[in-house]
Amino acid sequence: MSVYLAYESYYVFMKKKCYIRSKISIMLVVLSVSLAACSNEKSDQATTLTNRLNSSQAESTQQPKESKEVLQKEQSLPNINYFAKNKSDRFFIDFEDIIAGHPYVGVRSPRPHNDAQVYFSNTDQRWIDAKKPSDYPPIYAVADGYVALPQSSFYNVVDHSNADPPWWHVAYNFTLRIAKDGNSYIEFLYQMEPYMIPDITGKPKDFYKQFILVTDGQYVKKGDILAYMYVPSFSEMTGSKGASSHIAFSLIKQPRTVYAPAIFSEEVVAKFGEIYRHPKEGWESKSFGFDWNRGRGLPNGMGWMVSGEENPFGDNPLDVLLFDGIKDAELDSKAMVYPQDLGFKSANLLYSQYGWGDTIIENIKIEEDWQLLFAGIGGPMKVVFKLEENGQYRESKVLELRPGQNFNLTHKNNFLGNASKFSILITDPNNWGWSLAFANKEAAFIAPGSTKDIPPQCPPGCPPSPNPYKLNR
Repeated sequence: MSVYLAYESYYVFMKKKCYIRSKISIMLVVLSVSLAACSNEKSDQATTLTNRLNSSQAESTQQPKESKEVLQKEQSLPNINYFAKNKSDRFFIDFEDIIAGHPYVGVRSPRPHNDAQVYFSNTDQRWIDAKKPSDYPPIYAVADGYVALPQSSFYNVVDHSNADPPWWHVAYNFTLRIAKDGNSYIEFLYQMEPYMIPDITGKPKDFYKQFILVTDGQYVKKGDILAYMYVPSFSEMTGSKGASSHIAFSLIKQPRTVYAPAIFSEEVVAKFGEIYRHPKEGWESKSFGFDWNRGRGLPNGMGWMVSGEENPFGDNPLDVLLFDGIKDAELDSKAMVYPQDLGFKSANLLYSQYGWGDTIIENIKIEEDWQLLFAGIGGPMKVVFKLEENGQYRESKVLELRPGQNFNLTHKNNFLGNASKFSILITDPNNWGWSLAFANKEAAFIAPGSTKDIPPQCPPGCPPSPNPYKLNR
């Protein structure tokens, strides 16, 4: 393994699995790789960082060969703290073009993920009928800045190394230098992930190149169109039925620090929040991906439960990051999905409740046959039913969310038989929040992710990955 690859692997392990910022030398990094104590742990946060900062993405983080004039102009970029007060009113995508999303969920959240995402409908007739790149969703410059574009940006292999079996797809990406912090650039990451491999759909390997309009080192103004997002049909998609065509975005302080992308105005964030809490096609959308759940019930913000290392405007942790890193400390960070939003129609509800923390709900009485939906924002969480039979108390564990598990929706049919009176004991030590709804037996319910009936174009393991060193064979 090269020194660079060893450094990259160690950083992914330490920063995104153990959440410790690496500040030691490359030599110590190489020695530390062999000592990884949690290397067998499945961490999608580490996988995401590997995906973004793999060998091809790393090219974009290296300073391009530019003229002295361009470098001087880059030196004039504002300090990142400029964006604490001077928010951008230009989101990088039009809200009418996306159907779902999630903010940056930090290392203090139930299941961290080091980027934010927006999602696209694979059944939108606009994309199905598209004939040229400009027919697809435009992607905008969020601020004035300079494009960093590696040669391989249009064919960036994204390996899901921790999946079983491992699989991969192709993304296209670039960054936009918008600010500085000391001698380091702050770049806005654009990573377009259609979940499509051009090679196996009869498209040329450089298919995505036509969707990128900018060149390396190019100066752009806020609002300029930089690229277009290719949205494939279901028949073209690769990987898992739980995948969803999306764009990942974040801030990156070179060379490897990842920040929540908290540079947008309150109005922009409010529109984004409405979309990630209430997807336009509903949670039963055929384009649903399980990562949608990361935004379910969260308050408005570009960052949620971030550490000081993920805060671009300071070194203090924040439960919600929306403003300047100071005013945000006053914001309510509670996440909540209300019972009427779980999947039953309000008219069919027999009993419902929601709350935060450890709770005992006593003497619930439901005299007709029922079904249950229970949602937990994050683990650990446990739900136990308690009832009296013939003078004896009996407890039944209904569900349990593990630590490190994010939003989970559980459906249960009546498992108590003829018992009409019972109590519920909820264990929620971290106060993530929970919601439950009982409905009559005949009430309709569609489980998220169950409507996608078209299998991926190529199952995991086919074709072989171009980056076999990335995969855990």
